[in-house]
Amino acid sequence: MKLLTLLLLLGVTSLTESEVVPSFRSKCPQFFFGHLPSAKHEVATPTVLRGRKYKQICQRWKNQYRFATLYDTKSRIPVYSAYTFISSNQFPRDNDWKVEPQLDLPLKPENSNMASESEMNDGLTFKHQALEKDYSGDSCGKITRGHLFPKSYAADQDQGDSTFTLTNIAPQTQECNNQWAEQVEEPMLSYIKTKCTLRESFPAYIVTGVVPGNTWLEIKRGNRAIKQGVNIPSHYWTAFTCANSTGKVSHAYIAQQSHCKDNRENRFT
Repeated sequence: MKLLTLLLLLGVTSLTESEVVPSFRSKCPQFFFGHLPSAKHEVATPTVLRGRKYKQICQRWKNQYRFATLYDTKSRIPVYSAYTFISSNQFPRDNDWKVEPQLDLPLKPENSNMASESEMNDGLTFKHQALEKDYSGDSCGKITRGHLFPKSYAADQDQGDSTFTLTNIAPQTQECNNQWAEQVEEPMLSYIKTKCTLRESFPAYIVTGVVPGNTWLEIKRGNRAIKQGVNIPSHYWTAFTCANSTGKVSHAYIAQQSHCKDNRENRFT
C-alpha cells in the first residue's frame, strides 16, 4: 500500500518494439502528462524507482513507440505501464507473445523493437524477464496474464498487438482478471469516452500498475528451478487524468487480489 501511495502522490495525482532507455523524458515523453508542444513545464512521470533491477522501457513495435513501462527485472513483472487514449477500435486479438530483447541482449539498435518470443534464439537464457511458459505451470491453474495496458484501450491493430508483450503483463487470477475488466477497465473507458474532451493535443493520460505480493510463480531456466520466478501482485491499480468542460479531472482505482490458493474475495476501491 505504501508503494501505491508513493507512486500516485508523485505521479498522476500530483497533477490535481521496445527499447530500454535511460529516461522516459528523453525518449518517449508523449505518454506522460505535460508533453504538449507549447508546454514549458516538465513532463510528469510517475515515480521511477531507483535500483539496477528497474528498467525504463519505451515500448517500440514496428519502429514506433506505443507506450511506456517501468519494469522490475527481479520480480519479472512491470511496475506500471503508461499510455494515452484518444479513441479505440475493435480488431483481432494477437496471441503471439513478445519479449524485450534489450533486457537480456546488448543495447544495440537492432534490438530496439520488441520481438516475438518464438523468433528469439532458442539458446538465449531470459534471466531478467518472464516468458509465456512461466504462466502455464502455476500450481492452482487459475493464473492468467493480466494486461496493464489493455488491448481494449488501443487505437489500432498495431498498438493492440504491442500490448501483448510480457513486459506489460503480471500474474492475475482469473476471477480478479474478470472483475478488473468488469468493474474498472470497462467503466473507466466509458467515463473517458463520454466525459473527457479528447483531442490529439490533450488525450487522456493513463497509468496502470501493480503492487508486488508475497507469493511467486516458480519458473525454470534451463535445468534450474527458480522458486521466486515471477511475482504475483497483491494489488492492481490504475489512474487517469483528462480535460473536460470545466478543466481537468482525475480518477484512480485499486483492487486487492486474492491469492489463488485461498478463498478470500477480491476487493475493489
